[in-house]
Amino acid sequence: MKKIFTLAAVALFALGSIFAQDADAILAEVAAEDSKDDPNATQIIMLEDNDLYKELHPKAKNVTLRIDYTPLTGEAIFQYTCIRSSYEKGEAMNVAMAVYQDFAVEHKYKHYRYADYKKGTFGVEKHYKEGKIPYVTYSSRVIFTK
Repeated sequence: MKKIFTLAAVALFALGSIFAQDADAILAEVAAEDSKDDPNATQIIMLEDNDLYKELHPKAKNVTLRIDYTPLTGEAIFQYTCIRSSYEKGEAMNVAMAVYQDFAVEHKYKHYRYADYKKGTFGVEKHYKEGKIPYVTYSSRVIFTK
């Protein structure tokens, strides 16, 4: 009798594990559906390095500009990435200010302030390598107000 219950329990466990779904995959699908319908979810905006911004950093190579924007809080995180040999912090800060000004006009904001101003920083640099190519990312965080 004990053998029958043991075999039944093992069979039930085996069938359950065969038909079980991965909980992480289900949660990821639900989160993706929720964020797709939510207008206040964080938006990732990839910007073109057009002629206006190229004037501000003429020597920089392989530049990518990105903004992570949260409409609910008005917070935006700007990331400027380029090759380390052509990077200059002053140029990156100038590009960031120009992007913030254009973004404020486009989204009808009047002012912005740096979120980390009390710490005395206007941005953070991170050095890393992708393969053998060294890159630098300058990022700053601001909060827009109407």
